Parts: sequence; C-alpha cells; structure tokens
Amino acid sequence: MGSIAVAWLPSGIAMRIEYLATWLLPLYVGAGIWWLANGRRLFCGGTAASIGSGWIVGLFVAAACARWRASADTAHALADAAPWLIGLGVLVWIPTVLRLQARARIGLDVFVAASADRAPPVPRAACTLWWLLLALIVARLLLLADEASLRPIFPWDAWAAWAVKPKSWMLLGHADRYVPMLQWLTQPDSGVRTLGSWNYPQLLAWIEIWFANGAGGWNEPLVDLAWCGALAAFAVAAYGYWRGLGLKPPLAIALVYALVSLPLIDAHVALAGYADLWLAVTLGLATLAWSRWLIFRERGQWLLGIGLALCLPVIKLEGAIWLLLFSAVVALDLLPPRWRWRVVGAVAMLCVLGLVFGGFSLPMLGLGWVRVAWGRVTIPGVPVFELSWHAAVGRAMLASFFTLPNWHLLWYVFPCVVALRWRTLLRDPAACLLGLLVLLQLLFLFVLFFFTSAAAWAEDFTSANRLILQIVPAVFVLVAVLLRNAHNTIAPNSPLKGGA
Repeated sequence: MGSIAVAWLPSGIAMRIEYLATWLLPLYVGAGIWWLANGRRLFCGGTAASIGSGWIVGLFVAAACARWRASADTAHALADAAPWLIGLGVLVWIPTVLRLQARARIGLDVFVAASADRAPPVPRAACTLWWLLLALIVARLLLLADEASLRPIFPWDAWAAWAVKPKSWMLLGHADRYVPMLQWLTQPDSGVRTLGSWNYPQLLAWIEIWFANGAGGWNEPLVDLAWCGALAAFAVAAYGYWRGLGLKPPLAIALVYALVSLPLIDAHVALAGYADLWLAVTLGLATLAWSRWLIFRERGQWLLGIGLALCLPVIKLEGAIWLLLFSAVVALDLLPPRWRWRVVGAVAMLCVLGLVFGGFSLPMLGLGWVRVAWGRVTIPGVPVFELSWHAAVGRAMLASFFTLPNWHLLWYVFPCVVALRWRTLLRDPAACLLGLLVLLQLLFLFVLFFFTSAAAWAEDFTSANRLILQIVPAVFVLVAVLLRNAHNTIAPNSPLKGGA
C-alpha cells in the first residue's frame, strides 16, 4: 500500500495516519472551495455549513483526482492523489484568506461583533434542549458508525452491484473496464469485465477506493464508515445553513435530529453500501446552497448548488432525473417573473406536440438521449418503460409513506407544516420555488410508480422507499424555509458569526 511520506513510522501508526488523511484531506480542500465560493460574506452557521458541505465537495474532488491519477495503480491512489489535493487546497485557500483579510481591513468584523452583541440571549430551557438534542444526534451517529464497522458489506445490491467494481479494482491493482455481457463474451482476452450493473456511475466506486487506500487494503468495515460520514456531514451542513436562514438554535437542531433519526436513513448507514444515501445527501446539499441564492441572492452559493447538482448523475442513474428537475426550477427562477408561466406553457405545448407527432428525444446527463413517446419511455441501457395505469400500487405506496416503520411521522408532519404555513408558501418566492421543486420530485415518483412497470418495485417494497429517501433532505430544506420566519427574533440575513 502506498504511503504518503510516513514510511519512517511503524506500520500501524502510518496506516492510522493514512486513514485519517482520507478524512481530513477532503475537508481541507472542500472547505476551501466552499469559502472561496461564499466570498466575503459571513453568516450565522457558516462555519458548520463549510465543514459539512466542504467535506462532501472535497470527497468528490478526491475521488475524481484518484480516478485521474490512479486508474492504472489503484493500490496507490491516496499517495498519487494527495500531493495534487494539497496543491489544490493551497490554491483555493490563498484567495479565501486574502478575502477574509480584506474584509477585516474594511471593518466588517466590527459590524459582526456588534450584531452578535445585539443578539438576544438564548433561554436556559432552549439551551438545555439544544444540548440534549446534540447529545442524542452524536450518540446516534456513534452507534451507527459502530454498527457499520462490525460487519462487511451486507445488503444484496451493495455487494452484488456497487462494491464489485471498487473491490475488483483494489484487488487487481488497476481499474478494468466493465462492459455488457455479450461484448465481454466476444472479447475474452481483452482485459474487460462484465457485471449486471456494468453501466452504473463510478463516483461512489472511487470514493470506496479512496477510503480503502487509507485503510491499507480492501477493508469493508473501514470503507463503510464513509456512509456515516456522509450523514454526519449533511447534518452539520444543514444545521449551519438553517441557522443562516434565521432559524433559532433549538428549531434548527430539532430538524437535524428529526432527519438523522429516520429509520430508513439510519438503515442505509448501518447497512452501508447503497448509493441512495449519497444521492440524497448531494441533492440535499445542492438544495441548501440554492436556498441561500433564493433568499439572499449569493452568487457563490448558486454556483456551489449547481456544481453539487451536476454530481448527481455520476452517483446513480436516477440522479439524472433529479438534475433535470432541479435544473428546470433553477432556470425558472432565472427568468423574469412575467415570462415564467409563458415559458412553462410553451414548453408544455412543445411536449404535447412532440407526443402527438410520434414522440421526442431529451438529452439527459448520465443517461444519454431519452426517447419519450405516447405509451412508452426508452432510456439507453434500461428496459423500456411501458406506460399504463397501475391502481393496485396505491395500497403499497400508502403503506410506504404512512404505516411502515421507515419514516416515523415525517409524512404526517410535512403536510401539516405546509397547511399551517401556506401563506408563506404562496407569498415567499424562495418557499414557492422550493415547494415547486419538491412537488415535481413527488410528481415524478407518482408517475414512475403508478404509470410504469416500476410499480412492481413498490408492490414488493424493494425500491420505492429508496427512491423516496433520495428526496427527503430536500423536503427538510423546504420545511426549514417555511419555518424560518416563525417567531424568529434574529433577522434571517443577520451576518452573525459562529455560535449555536
């Protein structure tokens, strides 16, 4: 296993340092990227947002760098990629530090300190509640990490689909190409391999290789801890962003606890290996960054949200759908208000005309050209979806949302929040656009399960809840935006530093 300049240490200590480096290098690079995108503006919770979002962003950069530098030598991915990551970190931190210094020179830190002094004290009961919820969150994450580290990859799709590529690449020492079975049969000596999921995106595979390098080899329990890291990173980022929106500390951390305590999310951490959690976290972080653009028009956060959204198709195939819906609402936001519904009407009319005249093709990042025709949808590399009504799936979907022990009371509480805050939903442009995004996501799931052969996935409870999981963080972002002005005493755009 390649060493990153710690060969002079005992092997056990060197391995621990390398594994620690796989966790800290992404944070170093990603936090720098986050602050560079954020510019000079500080906001309450910004440090937490930079740590959580930065770790995920940095991990994606590390995985991409590992693929670039170590495809022919996967056993040394960490050693080959680390110098480049360190250099990239220097490049992003230098302008960030200069910006912060310029901010201090023009006296903005004095304004921040004065604003912090004017912030009302947190009541003792609220402070106690905050610490209690924090302790519960930390305890849950530690238990999930312990559970994930007790066994190798366990779920069926995890080891039969997602772990095959990184494990084979680590054991072989190089990244072989995976092709369809018929192509593999016709090329027995070409060095290619085959797999039922040969066309799955590879970002998650390189994330696993990254952590396997730090672990000293293909050590599945240590690789699986990355799933706990992903959930913890989103929890920290969400708390930071929600504080920046003006939510009081107890409400912000209560939302975080409600998210990390959802049984199905916890199952995806404890039984690590699926890509759904990573897709959910990335979509959630993109929505969090975009929410700051919607409310405060921060261009850097808009770019950060778009960058995270572009990662969705390289995590899992259905990420292309979430990217399409996210991009559509982002584009709608950029249009002048008087043109929005005209453009929506024109696009809808073009789609109808396309269906009438035999169908139309739609380019989708990660999927290729998707053909939509009357009665069927054709996606490259995926069986054709025949469109027809599946009424029987209704009972299974209701059970998935409301009766099975997957979501606690989430799908009971969410409609209540929307009903209680309907004026905010209609009058607040940010809440309206986020509500439209969540509505489109739920509408896609409705069409998928009620009008296509994917109804079988819901009826046997195999994949329906995994697809629902992917949009749950975005649902929480909408809830936070709806509640941000409910009995708040701190202005949503108050540039308070740090703190709870």
